[in-house]
Amino acid sequence: MEVRRGGAALLLLLSATLSAQVPAAVNLRVWSRFSVLTPAGPEEPKPEVFRQIKRLLWATHKVGKGEYSTSYVAKLYGTTVASLQATNRDELYLLGGGRRLVVQNKDGMLYEVKKDSETLSQIVAKYKESAIQRRQFREWVVKANALPGSALVWDYEFEKGDRVLLPGIKINFDSYHYPVTTAGRPRLSSGFGMRKHPVLGAQRMHLGIDIPKPYGTPVFPSRSGVVIEQGWHEGYGLLVIIRHSDGFTTRYGHLSRIRIRVGQLVQRDRTLIGNVGSTGLSTGPHLHFEMRDRSGRPFNPQSKIGKR
Repeated sequence: MEVRRGGAALLLLLSATLSAQVPAAVNLRVWSRFSVLTPAGPEEPKPEVFRQIKRLLWATHKVGKGEYSTSYVAKLYGTTVASLQATNRDELYLLGGGRRLVVQNKDGMLYEVKKDSETLSQIVAKYKESAIQRRQFREWVVKANALPGSALVWDYEFEKGDRVLLPGIKINFDSYHYPVTTAGRPRLSSGFGMRKHPVLGAQRMHLGIDIPKPYGTPVFPSRSGVVIEQGWHEGYGLLVIIRHSDGFTTRYGHLSRIRIRVGQLVQRDRTLIGNVGSTGLSTGPHLHFEMRDRSGRPFNPQSKIGKR
């Protein structure tokens, strides 16, 4: 392809242009290997180089200790949370140390070509339906990836493993979140499973997890859905039950106040459904959060956090 034949000259020109902007210790010929049209470079990329080079670059980032925020990683490399989510096909709601993410320095989805001879038209058709949308989107892709002008007229072929930036493409994730605002995983006062009941004193199965929070803390739906029950329920105190699109239900117990009604559509992280309290069989303010499958069987809700 003509882009590859001129690749070496382009990279030399890039190095000369940026030599005054980047410290001498940084070898731009090494970092230019992050180009979208070449294999990724070292596994430990320097984010400051990504932010300085205007050409589209990508690499693999190993999440370090304390990097629990996707927005933090996105800012490091000069991109956005939505771009990292789309590129990695993952909402990245919770980041754990040691996890590896594909990162880039531009806004949009970094698409990986899965087979030789996949064409630009085939890729565009996956994300745009009408002929008008495809024509406009094709122009954006050609410009964002510095493809030759002929790609607007003749179909452009890629090779397996190539990375192509798709500007403006985002993925709508409807996964489960913790129902209270938290940075990372919240502290639990009681997990899922057998335990000695703090009020009754007997060994009993705990059907959810308990998240201790100050009285009045806002509670939001773990996932968007429909309220199917709300009110007083023995043991739970003030309780809200929400059914989700996958048929699963979530329960929010010991509330001090309920702010929604049965039949109401609620949105994850947006609709205030109630406030933390200590109603029912409770020894202090906390949220009892429970999840049940389509058959009504309870399971550990933490196994679904960050997943659909």
